[in-house]
Amino acid sequence: MPETRLRATLDELQRTLEEPDAVDAESRQLLDELVEDIQALLDRAPEDREDSDPSLLDRLAGMTRRFEKSHPALTAAVGRVANALSHLGI
Repeated sequence: MPETRLRATLDELQRTLEEPDAVDAESRQLLDELVEDIQALLDRAPEDREDSDPSLLDRLAGMTRRFEKSHPALTAAVGRVANALSHLGI
């Protein structure tokens, strides 16, 4: 169930990023890469996820700090992704 919520949250984040002027080009690229990395992690077998990149959560935290004031909806979506990853033990 937590994985299903995470995938739904990732979909929500991607829809937000598709909105015109959602974020600048550099931020969009960083977020796109982060979403791709998370999706690749989810595509692994659960027992293989323990070897995930430890910087993944750090990158999410950095994105949250980056968007806190300028993009509150995006910040909330990134925060939900981080929470969902935490619930999966990642």
